[in-house]
Amino acid sequence: MQTIVSPRWAGVRGLALAFLLLPSCAKIPPAGTFEPPKLLRVTFALRGEVQSSETGLPYYYFVTINRTDDAGASGPAPVVDRPWGNGFAAANSATGQGFVGFVGFNYRGPGYQVFSCESGGVLKNPVEGIFTPLGLPYQTTPVSRGSKTLSFQVDLNTLPNKTLRYVQLNLIATNNVPQGAEEAPKLWDALGDGRSTGSLNQFITFDTRQNQLRRNSDDRREPTQNDVRDHVNALVDEPNLDIVDWEIEYRN
Repeated sequence: MQTIVSPRWAGVRGLALAFLLLPSCAKIPPAGTFEPPKLLRVTFALRGEVQSSETGLPYYYFVTINRTDDAGASGPAPVVDRPWGNGFAAANSATGQGFVGFVGFNYRGPGYQVFSCESGGVLKNPVEGIFTPLGLPYQTTPVSRGSKTLSFQVDLNTLPNKTLRYVQLNLIATNNVPQGAEEAPKLWDALGDGRSTGSLNQFITFDTRQNQLRRNSDDRREPTQNDVRDHVNALVDEPNLDIVDWEIEYRN
């Protein structure tokens, strides 16, 4: 499958390969000269098809990423009713950061974009919706009409709090990113079994001290049956928002 490497990372990718091929006795380059990327590879599939500007009805797809030293911290959760905040995600509780950055597809423009919750050197509460665009992910797989899968790699070193131990991650698909307190249609799916109100949000936590590969088949936290909801109300059959499979890999 064809992949696209962000132009700003093309040279870095070559450097990373050269670095990995150095003899084992080689020293790490001095601080500030080169920092090998710490890659998070994310792939998730829909029961239907990815809706983009090409299809004429773009939906919004997010991978929200938090960094923390507390494995039990309040990770990212979907926003499903008023007050909308940023319109798509917040912390799992009112006291947590929730996420420090995200990769969005169709958010503030077509295609993939990486965003940081840091602005002017200050980490913002993501509910405020103050995000700094960082450009394309490290690598992406093209999406065309009929595609059912979104797949990319993001360098965690480009996001805030990069030295903290744990990565918390959620997948979110929605038809709308409302603002303020407006009445708005809101169909959505996220990690967790949306068929049960007690399992709506089940973000994933990775320990960055070890390489890890996680799949939906490991615990079936995302069902293969429809679990798209309208707000927190009844289930709605919308296959183009229904996440049915995922695979996430972290390499340090």
